[in-house]
Amino acid sequence: MREQRPFYRVFTVTKQEAAVQQIEAAITAFHAGQFAVAITLTGAAEDMAPGKAVGLWENILGRRPAERKQWIACLNETFYWLKHEKPDAGPTRNLTSVEAGFFILRAMDKWDAHWTPPMLAFKELWLSSPKLMRPEDYAPEGEQADPPP
Repeated sequence: MREQRPFYRVFTVTKQEAAVQQIEAAITAFHAGQFAVAITLTGAAEDMAPGKAVGLWENILGRRPAERKQWIACLNETFYWLKHEKPDAGPTRNLTSVEAGFFILRAMDKWDAHWTPPMLAFKELWLSSPKLMRPEDYAPEGEQADPPP
């Protein structure tokens, strides 16, 4: 009998298909509160995308308060912390939905011609939930966030 389980099969995917899988898995992780997974997956999906002259990432970079290289390092600090061993970066990091959401949106923006229903639903959730975009409402685990004014 021929083995039918997926781990005995060979899957051929394009970069676009792989990125879509990563973004959709990141959205699932986001909803489960697994922000490290969401950031890591979408960082990889974004890195696979072809360059895009106009879009969310370039717009953010255009509003930089520092030199481009420093600004990119700042925006990707959590992704780099998750991806690389850096003894000076500390053993723990606070992760929030706002940061994970921005990573998902950045990856989606790079692959904008290929959005799937889960991506469209995430965009709708993000744009219809203004509190998700208010980092000042977040507090480290075990602490209370300041009430909105």
